Amino acid sequence: MIRNNRGSQSIEMLFVLPLILMLFFMVVEMGFIMYDFVAVNYIANSMAVQAATQGCFTQDIRDSGANYIRTWTTGGHNIGINASATIPAPSENTAVIWGPPSGQKFNRGQMIEVGIIYPINFKTFVMKGLSWMVDEEKLYLRSNASAMSEIFIE
Repeated sequence: MIRNNRGSQSIEMLFVLPLILMLFFMVVEMGFIMYDFVAVNYIANSMAVQAATQGCFTQDIRDSGANYIRTWTTGGHNIGINASATIPAPSENTAVIWGPPSGQKFNRGQMIEVGIIYPINFKTFVMKGLSWMVDEEKLYLRSNASAMSEIFIE
């Protein structure tokens, strides 16, 4: 008995191609997320160092961090930024810069802790469609940074 194998490769490709495309889109999305992760960590660290050299976490430092988020992250221009938070509370489609209140002074050796909560917005339709696989509706990048104050307040 002779079998005809014509078309079997096309049928096999129909099963394999969606998996290959899904893997490709996942790699692309993870590249965007890792880029944002590095940017958010760097911004939080630079804000902590600036606050340590000034002895307080001023509104100017918060505004510079908000500007960096807008320009350095992949979705910063599409989200809102709350630069006046004092507690780390995530907000829908809003990056949150949190830290001590602007008027609070820190003496030399005291720790100043600041942070950023950045919402992840998927770029491709494949990842948006697969978001049901994760327990949470919205994913966030969280970065905390601490630095010792360098200012001696008399």
